[in-house]
Amino acid sequence: MTNQTIGKEELRRFYNDVYSKGDIRDNEKLYKWVIKLLRVQKEKKLLDIACGGGWLLKAAEESGLKTSGLDISEEAVKRAKMNAPHSEILSGDGQDLHWQDNHFDYVTCLGSLEHYINPEIGAKEIRRVLATEGTAIVMLPNSFQLEEIFKVLFTGEGSTQWQIVERLATKKEWKNLLEKCGLTVTKIFRYNKYPEFFVPGTYKIKSIRKFLIASSIRYLSPFNFAQHFVYVCKK
Repeated sequence: MTNQTIGKEELRRFYNDVYSKGDIRDNEKLYKWVIKLLRVQKEKKLLDIACGGGWLLKAAEESGLKTSGLDISEEAVKRAKMNAPHSEILSGDGQDLHWQDNHFDYVTCLGSLEHYINPEIGAKEIRRVLATEGTAIVMLPNSFQLEEIFKVLFTGEGSTQWQIVERLATKKEWKNLLEKCGLTVTKIFRYNKYPEFFVPGTYKIKSIRKFLIASSIRYLSPFNFAQHFVYVCKK
């Protein structure tokens, strides 16, 4: 799963452009759910890799954790520092983390490992900085999402990806990658995006059709056809 055609600086420029214009974020319920899955204890240390605008860090701060974040985009780091002002947030590469071995009690990487030039190196770095008794949560996209299957069925079109590096894989394929890199997967959850009726932060109604489709996918999708898989990992 190595992408040799894209360089680190090209990746950085792409995400700087994205974050200079807007944000990449999920529903805040996702971040609170991840914190709940970690069963966090106050004053423990958490690292969010590829932290984006800092929304997971914000939820972690509210849970009393000592929080650190890292993103390849300097523009994302600026946003994260505003949203999570009590966190240590650095610009850098998730394939070469700044911190020492066994440093964090909790490590999260949500919807980002699939965008790395080399996901295997990124997964090994997660393991390296995770404490011996620590917990990591990694969220990754499914190559057989129900929505995409229906899209192919009814339109003949395949998945449309917009990010500069994008990978999809099945539940077992991602699990195999994580375990090949030294992580032990203890639990797997499915994650389908929360349907949103209003545009975030406003009372402007989104597409009712899309809301109904998202609701159907979230609650009716079979496990192996989920949009994402959330892997709870130990060393």
